[in-house]
Amino acid sequence: MKKLKDIMPKGLAGKLVRFVVIFIFLMGLVFFIMSRIQVRQLKKAVRQEGEKSSDMIEGEYSQSMDVINKESLLQLSIWAADKTDDEFWIIDHDMRSLGNQVADIYKHPENYNRIPVHGPKKENAGKFVLQALYPEDPADTAPETVEMLERLANLEPMMAEMVEGNEGYTLDLYIATLDDVTLAMDMLSDGKYDENGKLKEYIPSSRPWFQGAVATGDMYVSSAVHSFFYNMNEVVYGYPVYVDGELVAVLEASTALGVIERKMSERNIGSEGFSILVSKGGQLVCTQRTDGELVMREDMAEDIRGSVNPGLTELIDTALLGECGVDQVTVDGKEYYAAYAPLNTIGWTQITFASVDELTEPTNKLLATMEDSNDDMLRTLSNDFRFHSILLIIGLLAFMQVAIIVVSLLAQKRVRPIQKMTDAVIDFVGQDMAFEMKDVYRTGDEIEELAESFDVMSRKMKEYVAEIVENAAEKERTKAEMEAASQIQFKMLPSIEPDYHGKPGYELYAAMETAKEVGGDLYDFYYLDDDHLVITIGDVSGKGITAALFMALSKQKLKAEMILHNGDVAEAMNAANKRLCEESADAMFVTVWQGVLTLSTGQLQFVNAGHMYAAVKRDSGDFKIEPDEHCMLMGGLDFIEYKTNTTTLKKGDIFYLYTDGVTEAHNEAEELFGDERFLEALNENTDASLEELDNTVRKRVFEFADGAEQYDDITTICFRYTGPKAD
Repeated sequence: MKKLKDIMPKGLAGKLVRFVVIFIFLMGLVFFIMSRIQVRQLKKAVRQEGEKSSDMIEGEYSQSMDVINKESLLQLSIWAADKTDDEFWIIDHDMRSLGNQVADIYKHPENYNRIPVHGPKKENAGKFVLQALYPEDPADTAPETVEMLERLANLEPMMAEMVEGNEGYTLDLYIATLDDVTLAMDMLSDGKYDENGKLKEYIPSSRPWFQGAVATGDMYVSSAVHSFFYNMNEVVYGYPVYVDGELVAVLEASTALGVIERKMSERNIGSEGFSILVSKGGQLVCTQRTDGELVMREDMAEDIRGSVNPGLTELIDTALLGECGVDQVTVDGKEYYAAYAPLNTIGWTQITFASVDELTEPTNKLLATMEDSNDDMLRTLSNDFRFHSILLIIGLLAFMQVAIIVVSLLAQKRVRPIQKMTDAVIDFVGQDMAFEMKDVYRTGDEIEELAESFDVMSRKMKEYVAEIVENAAEKERTKAEMEAASQIQFKMLPSIEPDYHGKPGYELYAAMETAKEVGGDLYDFYYLDDDHLVITIGDVSGKGITAALFMALSKQKLKAEMILHNGDVAEAMNAANKRLCEESADAMFVTVWQGVLTLSTGQLQFVNAGHMYAAVKRDSGDFKIEPDEHCMLMGGLDFIEYKTNTTTLKKGDIFYLYTDGVTEAHNEAEELFGDERFLEALNENTDASLEELDNTVRKRVFEFADGAEQYDDITTICFRYTGPKAD
């Protein structure tokens, strides 16, 4: 027994290990005795349940493999669609780049030399060359059109690189003017002559690509068509070119579908897999099937959903929604997994088909192998179980006597300190968190270390509780001070009622909502005299107490200097800026919009010191952001000279002033509210009262934020000029 004890780990860990080992062996003895009695019944049960278990495993495994196949196919389909889409993206990018160059030539023709362009020559057949195509005798073409064509010829290297660098995908590039004169880059110089050797008439404006581009105002992509020039199926693109909003030309390019089909076939799955491309209108653009439901139609513009089975129709409808997914469908009487993914550049969808039989064949073979292995394993386990049961029972019987002695000793000697410590810990709270080290805990192992830890913890807990009570009291004092500061700050702001409500000549509304207890925004309005109303709004850098104090200082300086300089906005802000630069701390600054409204004439003179542009509604129209003479913010540099903006308001005109807390409000996705949403909110009901108008803006800001924490103070002032003030 002493030898065994020396082998076991020392300390509390050794005690626990010995106890657990003994317990496991004792329970093992009971288990194996019972198992030996029931071994005959177990064998019988295993045989009866074998077939049932195999069927259940087969079903669950098959279902799991089905999910894996679908997920793998979906990922491959998305990858294949992205690869196909890359080719269309290149053409789209090339045409837009070429369109930018064409627009620049139309806009700045003086920057480009005139380069003569010849008509098609038969000897150039099979070579990419630049050719001029005229709808009639070139001599009858307007001189200015010929001049522009020769300036456009500067694009020959760019066009050649696009068709030759993307050979197969880009068959040709055309630039068609509105006079039906065309600059063509292709290798079909001989194809432009008829059997009599006369140039064929080419009217680009009658072509679907020209008409489609003009109708959409953007990139137009045709469905699959057959090119008699190239004797192959292709897709044709049209792209309109605008200069200052006016159409000046239309570009054309085409892609050989055979190349796309070949690239798609390289990404098929299995020997029976294939892929198709379907346009937004349901036309079959590319297919690798030579017969059956998904073979290319003679009428390539036909919507194939009217001529395939209902399952395929439903699949194509779902795929054309622009999403990714996998379904199981029947094609020509055979079951396929069909994964679909969109081609984002042109809005088409690629559908990849994989044979269900091909994908599940390895699974079926694997399941059969698993069933045979299970049978062998059951036989082996039965034999091993019988043999080891006998050995374990013999060993456990011999070990039982030793286990009883060891358990008894541990129960009497080793557990007593833990019991004492448990009682002390239970009384820990009731005795004011006091725990004292006693001799019974000094066992020389982890029990003694644990007791010492409790002793240290007892003393530290008392210190922590006292510290927590003190911190809580300090936080309560700070909270009360912040609430008082917030109330003081809001009382510093002017009240609309009663002095500024219902007055002749104007209507006024203002509101401020701070992001913290106190904020750095400010607004102010007051009379210089009976005919002049001063309006001020500002935004101090930073937040919290420092910003609030600087806000109060800025408001006081602005008003004092305004009164001192008798309403001269620029001079008043020059003086206020010098004072703020002298008294500013920690590089504080403030953006300010301050103006003086003459009530009798509607004249508004204002200075914008780095603040947001005002949103203005004039002449019964919509609100728009009106840029003004922007100046440097205040409190930064003391030598800044501010400039006055002057405008005259008409009856009904509204100025809406705001801080950046409105347009820079953000949602959980870190998207900004922005100018566009801001103007949409203002223009929802321009005839509303100023308070309703402001409430609408704030409501839209909070709806957009959707629970995101308010990042900055939101302060607004809006005023409406109601006409000359009555005498």
